[in-house]
Amino acid sequence: MVSKLLSQNEVDALLNQFSDVPETAEPIVVVPKKEVVNYDFKHPKLVSKEQMRSLRNLHEAFARNLSVAFTNMLRTIVDIQFLTIDQVVYSEFVQSIASPSALFIFTVEEWGGEAVMEIDPRFCVFSVERQSGGRSKEMTFRREMTNIEEKVMSRIMNRVYSELQEAWSQFMQLTVYQHSYESNPENIQIISAMEPAIVVFYQISVYDSRAVFNLCYPYALLEKALSNSLFRNANQMRKDDLEPEQRAIYRDHLKKVQVPVQAVLGKTQITIQDLIKMQVGDAITLNRRVEQPLDVLINNHKKMKAFPGQMRRHKAIKVYDFIDEDKE
Repeated sequence: MVSKLLSQNEVDALLNQFSDVPETAEPIVVVPKKEVVNYDFKHPKLVSKEQMRSLRNLHEAFARNLSVAFTNMLRTIVDIQFLTIDQVVYSEFVQSIASPSALFIFTVEEWGGEAVMEIDPRFCVFSVERQSGGRSKEMTFRREMTNIEEKVMSRIMNRVYSELQEAWSQFMQLTVYQHSYESNPENIQIISAMEPAIVVFYQISVYDSRAVFNLCYPYALLEKALSNSLFRNANQMRKDDLEPEQRAIYRDHLKKVQVPVQAVLGKTQITIQDLIKMQVGDAITLNRRVEQPLDVLINNHKKMKAFPGQMRRHKAIKVYDFIDEDKE
C-alpha cells in the first residue's frame, strides 16, 4: 500500500502535537483517508474500457463511411459526427426519444436479436424529398412519414445497413436487415425496460440544420461480439488507417467542395463623426497603393496575391503569387 506523502507543514503540525508523548509510547502511524466511490447498482458497468474503445473506433468509421454514402445519395454534403457511446438502461433510451420519431428496428441474423436506429424524422423527410428529385436545403418538417415515404426511406436504410455490416466486417461477418418501422417510441419494446443497452450518439449536419441519429444495441445482443478475440485486440489498430480505395473516395469528395474566394482591395479606419458626415461621391483612402497586389482570401485565410482586372464583361483578378502560411 502506498502512503500519501505529507507536506512540511503537515509534518511540523504532527511534531508539535505529539511533542509531549513519552518515548516509550507506540509509534504513530498516519493512515491516509480512502476515497469511497458510490456504485450504482442500476447501471453496472458491463463493458470494459478496452471494449468500449473498440466500439468507439468501429462506429467512428461507420459515421465517416455513412457521411460519404448519404452525400452521394442525396446530392448534397451530409456530415455525420460521432458524439459519444455510453451504457444506459433501455427504458432511459426509450424515454429520451421525442414523438413522433423515425425508429427502424433491424435484425442481426448471426446474433439472433434486434437493435434500433433512431433517426430524426426531419432528416427522413428531407432525404425522401432529395431522393425524389427535390432541391430542399432545410430540415424543418417533423412529422410521421406516409406509407410511400416509408418505402422510399426503406431503400435508403438498406444502404445504411450495408455500411453497418461493412463497419463490423473487420471483426465478423453480419447479416443485417430491417425488421419493422415505428414512429411511436412506446412500441419498440425489444427488451425489458431495466435491461442494459449500449447507445451510440451521432449528429447529422446538413447546411445549417442539425438532426439526431442514435444507434441502440441491447447488451445481450453484443455479448457474443464482445467476447470475440479480434474485437478485444481492435484497440491496437490505428483509427487513421484507410484503404486506398476509401482514401480515393474521400479525395474525390474533397475536390468537389466549394470554398469562398475574396479579393480584398484594402482596409482603413475612420471615425464615427466622419462616417456620419459622409455623402455620395466622397472618397475613402485605403491602406494599399494602386500598384500593389491585392490579398486573396480562401475561406477567410490569406492564400494568394493578385492584381485586379477585367475578363470579358466580368471583374477578375490575375494571380501574382502564392502565400506561404508558415512564413506569414
